[in-house]
Amino acid sequence: MFKRFHCKNFNVLDLLTGRVATNIADSLFYMTILWFFKSKFHSPTIVSLIFIADSTIDTLAFAFGPVIDRIKIKQLLQKVNIAQTLLSLICIWLFQFKNCQTIAIVALTGIYVFSTIGSTLIYPAESKILPVIVTKNKLPKINGLFQMTYQSLDLFLDALATLLITLYSFSATMAISALCFALAIIFYRQLHLPKIENTNHADRNLLKNYLFDLKEGWQTLQHEEQIFALILPFAITNLFYGIAAVGLPYFTSKYISHTAFGYGSLELISSIGGLIASIVIQRLHFKQKKLPNLVTLCLFLAGASIIFEVLTAKYFLLLILIFAFSSSFWIGLMNINFEILVQESFAPKILGRIATINSSIINCMIPIGSALGGIIVQHLGANFAIMSQGMAEVITAIFYLIIFAKF
Repeated sequence: MFKRFHCKNFNVLDLLTGRVATNIADSLFYMTILWFFKSKFHSPTIVSLIFIADSTIDTLAFAFGPVIDRIKIKQLLQKVNIAQTLLSLICIWLFQFKNCQTIAIVALTGIYVFSTIGSTLIYPAESKILPVIVTKNKLPKINGLFQMTYQSLDLFLDALATLLITLYSFSATMAISALCFALAIIFYRQLHLPKIENTNHADRNLLKNYLFDLKEGWQTLQHEEQIFALILPFAITNLFYGIAAVGLPYFTSKYISHTAFGYGSLELISSIGGLIASIVIQRLHFKQKKLPNLVTLCLFLAGASIIFEVLTAKYFLLLILIFAFSSSFWIGLMNINFEILVQESFAPKILGRIATINSSIINCMIPIGSALGGIIVQHLGANFAIMSQGMAEVITAIFYLIIFAKF
């Protein structure tokens, strides 16, 4: 028993350390590409290619689920990071292109797409691994630990990336990214995972296997009525999140500071709210049947916080920060509890498909919201854009309350 406990603790440590290295590498890679496009090509249209690539891949995440559930998960983690290391090194070479801007734009955009796809494969793999190496009663604590670590990294990673680019160069920053991707491989290699049952259909060809697995994932999710009922309204709520995201820089310019400091301050406070949520969740444990109600409560309080943030903005600056912190805290609690609910409701062999389908449904409306946000902010103002997110979250929570009363 001691050996099993010891092994599983080292598995958690290796997975967490590998994910930290991957997160650092991802952030450096993203910021380096973004700022290279911004500083070298001076075109918002070209810069928007990064955001389009991100949102499109998030929306199509469901297509990667069968791959995650079919391939040995340890091999997947290692191979993806090897590929991302090589892609980072290719970027360093492309940064040297001085007179072939079109080639550089096309190549770097393609590399960014492939690296982002790799990250889209890795993140759901964590959800698939944790229920296998952690006992059910430890899932809230371990999920909280992972989220606490990610939130802590978010507090400084973007600033670190821009500092490295400023002090050194695009190539040097990308080289550090490549080193972090390579470091993650070492820790993923040390994972000792029990055999996870994977789908295997020897009588079908590759395409039929893929389509069958994809269909099986959708059908399995639909049979979990509570989770399916939670996911679909999230997509509509995130439409308004996309709208509010466009309005936020204008909101902070109006009420906090006309400089980037105002926006950065609100983002910092929000990150701290998410960090505190990840710490709190480690000390709480709720039965599975209580989790949907907890998600509902958290969403309602998050939406109410956003509404009060807008209503009190013109009176006290401190209230803006307090309600921004409150909203992120409740959203953080909600997200972690939703993750636990999914992990406890599905077998590990299908979690890859479930996680990616969830991601696709939840994120599919954000690009539309972002497009509408520019129009809404221009004609109705930033306050209306942000208020719409709070109202959407409160209405969705009330809808959940009605729906779950029937279960």
